[in-house]
Amino acid sequence: MRAVALKNVEVEGLGNLRESLERRGVSVEELPAYKGEFPEISDFDLLIVLGGPIGVYEEDRFPFLRKEKELLRESLSQGKKILGICLGAQLLAEVLGGKVQKGEWGKEIGWKPIYPQDHLEILYKDEVTVFHWHGDTFEIPQGCVKMASSQMYKNQAFRLGNQAVGLQFHIEVTPEDIEGWISAYRDELKSEGLNESEILGNESLWKRLKIYCDVFTEYLLKL
Repeated sequence: MRAVALKNVEVEGLGNLRESLERRGVSVEELPAYKGEFPEISDFDLLIVLGGPIGVYEEDRFPFLRKEKELLRESLSQGKKILGICLGAQLLAEVLGGKVQKGEWGKEIGWKPIYPQDHLEILYKDEVTVFHWHGDTFEIPQGCVKMASSQMYKNQAFRLGNQAVGLQFHIEVTPEDIEGWISAYRDELKSEGLNESEILGNESLWKRLKIYCDVFTEYLLKL
């Protein structure tokens, strides 16, 4: 299997997903969509669209979003497997007809639990603590199944049949990733009154998150 991941900003990459995919024999390529680099539809079996501090409605500021949406539509019509994470999930939701908007309760940032439903409830059984960093939220598109919620936002994950999954939260990130995000988004943390040490988490949180990522990868590939 061949996977292509689209990066919307330099600092947000595949993290632990790369290792989990490659260990299962998947060839993985990351492309900087923000620089206008996109694959041909024949180049991949799995399309992953990653996160970034961008709104799906900001096409005028970030014209590459139009191309991402076009590629998502084409991938859906061609039966490609799709994973959207954070901004990627919001783009997928919009393409499928779901509304994406700024979250009415503000930004959800840091280590917070999600409450699995549907297939995720089979994977994780109980609530799991994952990493969040988003200000927008989405409606579950018609024809899709809700897979998770949090205390702050009711829609945290969804799937379209056995083809596409959108995750608002992050299970892919590594400690090194978050150090990079803290550096890149320091002003945002300050404006939200958040402490860097809270964001960095601890060894237990990181070990569990890596396991959650690996379990989800196995699920995605067998979906």
